[in-house]
Amino acid sequence: MGASVDRDDQDAAAQAGRVTPADLRRAPILAHWPEPALERLAAVSTVRWCEPGEVLARLWEPSRWLFIVSEGCLELTRMSADGQRYLSDLLSPPQAAGLIPMIDGRETLFETSVRQRSRVIFCPNAAVVAEMEADGAVAMGVMRVISLRNRMEHDRAVMNALDPVLVRAAKAIIYLARRPGLLERGDQPLPAPVTYEDIADFLGLSMSAVVRVVKELIATGAIEKRYRGLHILDSARLLAAGQSRAPLNPIARQYVSETRKL
Repeated sequence: MGASVDRDDQDAAAQAGRVTPADLRRAPILAHWPEPALERLAAVSTVRWCEPGEVLARLWEPSRWLFIVSEGCLELTRMSADGQRYLSDLLSPPQAAGLIPMIDGRETLFETSVRQRSRVIFCPNAAVVAEMEADGAVAMGVMRVISLRNRMEHDRAVMNALDPVLVRAAKAIIYLARRPGLLERGDQPLPAPVTYEDIADFLGLSMSAVVRVVKELIATGAIEKRYRGLHILDSARLLAAGQSRAPLNPIARQYVSETRKL
């Protein structure tokens, strides 16, 4: 397990680069900010390459940073006392981690770690909150993004309670692969190699159940297992499997297909 990012308040300054307002504006959480606010935030933010396995934020520790993925992929996880892993999410560009602890000032909800070599922007929570407190429009824009993500968490809870395993697996792959144009194109790799274990940990299913339903999805031509993980071969077929019980609701469709609006 890698060292926490708080080591000597980012002693990797030599690797860090300058952050520009344009870098920040790519993140949905900051896309609506006025230029002066982005300039102030950019001046106190840093960006650096992070290596696989590095832990950026540990569970239940105080939160100090908003992490924005510029390249690569981060994962949000939690481990049970008996070693069972729960995968909350995979974050690819231009998504952000640490929104709720940033707002409420409480401890982190998940361990945030580097899935593959990633370029990550570190924005001080205090600086983001200061801009929100100074400008109501900025604050409302941030809260709308957080509200959309919370709506998706409610949708995910309903999915786990009501949908059969095949539908849950199809929706899980759609969710983890979310990006602009996801539902309109085929042959797309997921943000990082995704394993059967990942899907099991994401849905709380047994490995045997996941192996069975992934084989069924492969047989439909929706996805393919390649050397470095799952690829979406036919997004229409994958979507059909995910909607076999009920249509994907409008909020979910927006969330998984348009990361600019996360």
